[in-house]
Amino acid sequence: MTLFKQMALAISLIIIFILASVLVINYQSAKSDMIEALYENSVNNISSLQNKLSLTQGEQADIISTIDSEFDSGYYRLIEYRTADNSFSYKQEDKDPIEGVPQWFVKFTDIHIDPITADVNDGWTLLGKVTIIADPSSIYKGLYKNFIKLLYLFLLTVTIALVVVAIMLHFILKPLKRIQHQAEAILRNEFVIDNEEPYTTEFKEVSHAMNAMVKKVEEIFNKANEAARRNNELLYNDPVTKLFNRRYLILKLPELLELETKIEGGSILLIALNGAEHINEKLGRKDGDIFFFEFANILREFTQNIEDRLLARVNGTEFTLVLPDCESFMAQHLARKLFEGFEELLEQKELDPELITLNIGIFRYRPQSSVSEALTKADDALTKAKADTQQHIYIYEQKSNTPALPKEKWREILVESIEKEYFELRFWPILDMTTKEIKHKAMTFIINDNKGQNIPYGDFIGPAITLGLVSKIYLVALKKLLRKQHKEIASSIISIRLSNEFLKDAHAFEALNRLLKEHAKKLSCRLSFEVADNFAISNTPTVKGYVDLFRKFGFGFGINNFSGACGDYSYLKELNPDFIKADVSFLLDQTAESMHTLELVIKSLGIEIIASFVKTEEELQKLQKLKIDKIQGPITEKLL
Repeated sequence: MTLFKQMALAISLIIIFILASVLVINYQSAKSDMIEALYENSVNNISSLQNKLSLTQGEQADIISTIDSEFDSGYYRLIEYRTADNSFSYKQEDKDPIEGVPQWFVKFTDIHIDPITADVNDGWTLLGKVTIIADPSSIYKGLYKNFIKLLYLFLLTVTIALVVVAIMLHFILKPLKRIQHQAEAILRNEFVIDNEEPYTTEFKEVSHAMNAMVKKVEEIFNKANEAARRNNELLYNDPVTKLFNRRYLILKLPELLELETKIEGGSILLIALNGAEHINEKLGRKDGDIFFFEFANILREFTQNIEDRLLARVNGTEFTLVLPDCESFMAQHLARKLFEGFEELLEQKELDPELITLNIGIFRYRPQSSVSEALTKADDALTKAKADTQQHIYIYEQKSNTPALPKEKWREILVESIEKEYFELRFWPILDMTTKEIKHKAMTFIINDNKGQNIPYGDFIGPAITLGLVSKIYLVALKKLLRKQHKEIASSIISIRLSNEFLKDAHAFEALNRLLKEHAKKLSCRLSFEVADNFAISNTPTVKGYVDLFRKFGFGFGINNFSGACGDYSYLKELNPDFIKADVSFLLDQTAESMHTLELVIKSLGIEIIASFVKTEEELQKLQKLKIDKIQGPITEKLL
């Protein structure tokens, strides 16, 4: 229960108790006064009746007539006359219920009227005794009216008092509400500063302490982020051109070779510049570096619209362009544009194009290509490009190991799989080495038509992107996960990697929102959604919208294929993921200083590191020395 509710309840109970006590006291006081007034009136009445009965001189008929007449006046509940020798007695008693007053009130009030007795004399002779009990109807009616008035007054007073208390507590505890919001933000690892100073001393001290803590943590993050940026530059950037270096290319290439694309693969351009010594002789060392920087800008300019492209300077005169989802003819066209840009640069610098030439080898790779094969084939293409003194370009196109299906055949397979929900879910464990327990499981899916045809995700995702069916496929797979109970994942955390194509689809966001709204409360497991690091960096606002959606339903969020490509981790602060998944090769490639700064960044944000694609015991041991205990990959099958 919140402090506001506790205080409101306590004050409300006190107010109600006080007002109820006042009501009871007023009620009891009115009751006592009415009974006392009735008693005094009864004394006067019995004195009058006593005189009237004395005048009857004991005549029974006169006694009866006198008592009947007096009883009919309505002041009595009972009149009883008894002669001195008990030879005659007469009684009139009203046993009818009291009118105009609820019976529950009569029972609740329970007014007890004592009988009053007086002697009836004729001179000095005792004729008899008369006993009366006054009629309490007037008291009941008066008390009931008074009770109703007091009750209305009580309810009105309580209502006004509670409204006033609520308003007062709202203003008094308003600073506490801001402190609460700040505390909740801190729990979400968000850096929120409360600039409005509370007027209550205690709240002011708490606010100052929390602001100081937030500023300290944010300062740690900013310093670590700046250190990480410098370390990344030293590790992965060429100091002259500001492109990535060979080290980063080798780390990133496996991910790019497996990237989901429409055309199943892409192109690698290996660019070699001949005549660098002439550049340095003509321009000098300093201006020579400027020449290479401007050539790097040409590479950036002509490839800026290619998503997920990677530019790297692998040595002094060679550059590599990795262009996912780029066909060989597109790569050849780009190569021609680069030649044009290079020639313009030579002309600007007044350099001899006969002495300084450019050669470009192009390798059209497929998803099954390995890093060594891709680099070897690209190098072979470059060698042949150098031998071609006319074109200076050579294309080597890798053939697919599997026969390509026609587009319409793929459409038939995918549409049928969507309509009949042929997608079969698979779950891969993520192991916590400290507890030897499975922390959560990563979900993927294949097509299984129950007719012996199994199509892996990597085989059908390319055609699905081309046909624009990715969002529908993901929604069917998610629906299958949400609607059915899966014993193997009960009470587990299930992480689902969302395709970039799905995230780009605005309609998919609304469809996912409806799907989660319908099934979120029925889940036996907790969901966690993953987004690729490169996509999160370049599309932070889009990803933030999805993160807010996931948080609304209490689901987790993580980033996969983390590689620190941008050198600035501010997007992590904005997206606030629960975990990041980084390739084991990336983690083990970090220097001690860069790993330390990365740890500071993620600890300041409360992020967990998961090492992916862990294959060997040696890698596992190195990870444990880095205090990275969450692992995913082939090694888990051996350990479980």
